[in-house]
Amino acid sequence: MSTLQNEKKLKNSFIEALKYLSAAISSLKLYSPSHPSVTKSLDDLFRIIQTLIGDKNRIVIAVTRNIPILDGIPVYESDVSTTSFVKMMQQRGIELIIIKSGLKQEELVPFLNILRGDKQTLTSDNLTLLLEQNRVKNILIKDVNFNERAKEAYFDAIGSIREVLDDVHQGNVLNIFESKRSVKGMINSILVDKNILLSLSMIKNFDDYLFSHSVNVCILAISLAEELNYGEDELTDIGMAGLLHDIGKIRTSLEVLQKPGKLTEEEWKLMRQHPKFGADMLADREGLSEKTIRIVLEHHMRPNGKGYPEHEPGGEPLVQSQIVAIADTYDAATTIRPYQKPLSCTGAIKLMRQMSRETNDFDRTMLATFEKMMGGYPIGTTVRLDTNEIGYVTRYGSKKEAPMVKIILDKEGQRLDEPKEVDLNERDMETGKPYRNIIAEVDPIARNLDFNQILES
Repeated sequence: MSTLQNEKKLKNSFIEALKYLSAAISSLKLYSPSHPSVTKSLDDLFRIIQTLIGDKNRIVIAVTRNIPILDGIPVYESDVSTTSFVKMMQQRGIELIIIKSGLKQEELVPFLNILRGDKQTLTSDNLTLLLEQNRVKNILIKDVNFNERAKEAYFDAIGSIREVLDDVHQGNVLNIFESKRSVKGMINSILVDKNILLSLSMIKNFDDYLFSHSVNVCILAISLAEELNYGEDELTDIGMAGLLHDIGKIRTSLEVLQKPGKLTEEEWKLMRQHPKFGADMLADREGLSEKTIRIVLEHHMRPNGKGYPEHEPGGEPLVQSQIVAIADTYDAATTIRPYQKPLSCTGAIKLMRQMSRETNDFDRTMLATFEKMMGGYPIGTTVRLDTNEIGYVTRYGSKKEAPMVKIILDKEGQRLDEPKEVDLNERDMETGKPYRNIIAEVDPIARNLDFNQILES
């Protein structure tokens, strides 16, 4: 079947799904969930959703300019059911809905009640919390409060890894389940819109490097794995490995970790032991998969046989270990350390591309996917526009064209009280030229910009 034919088939199934959704909501307004009219509508809706999902991990439903969209395919045909769906989404402040492949039919009733706005949900401004309270785990929504929840997920993860490392110091049992809860929260945010957490991953805390680095690697690794179409269980394994990948450094002295100069041979030998230390500390911990522990062990192994610890004869690191390796290298390269100045975002990508090309340190296809995900000017890059304004890249659209930029300094170099976000894809209607273009990358330190403060606010 051609791409065009497949799109047409999906579009028709989506229109059918909206009709069943409208019928189910109408039935719920009149009858209890156990009434035959309701159960029939729910059966039909569940069946068509399964058809839409097919062999994918999830489907994404959005509304843009009054047009329903399924996985990037717009439905321009307008009838009662599509119009009603658009109106419900707009009234509830929902930008998009993600339905996972693990959807259970019993999750539909509470979701439909939230979508139509029954007495309980109309009084709540936290629709995600309502979904959680009603045990709806396989439907995610992006509403007006999403950005704040994503920030909460980030700082919740910082607290989680801090607690884990404190437990290690004090000899307590590790709270793996709290860490997994934090990771699952970030997975949900990334599945809905990874741009927010990718922006927050540019927070670099020199004093609490291990905490922020661990969470940043977790975010980057989950985001890359999602781009590579891994399922949710795999995302959890990879996310947990990203969060815990450097836990073994607890057994490495601060003198070695924070040494400003080159390490001696003995110090380097100690440093190279941290993956093994970490894997040993996590072994047999309830709630951790063997794959997560192996990724922690292998995150410094390279497909070219280099790295550490040494490969077993004839063995290769897991593909998933490469995902964490790419995330770890990128975040470390863009962070100021006692022994290095940070590279710019584009500088780090350029270095990693060179490492992949010259020494095969990274899987080239995987690195290319990472580079595409981050964009030509990676999210978090500080840039100067041709208007002389300075801002930082906040997101790319699905087509990865020009990014959105949040302006923080005006053309006179004065700090804005309220940063404003602009879309570099917007063009003058008469000339067809963009209103703004990026002309250069800017060093935020040279401009005395506190990136952490900007992002945290």
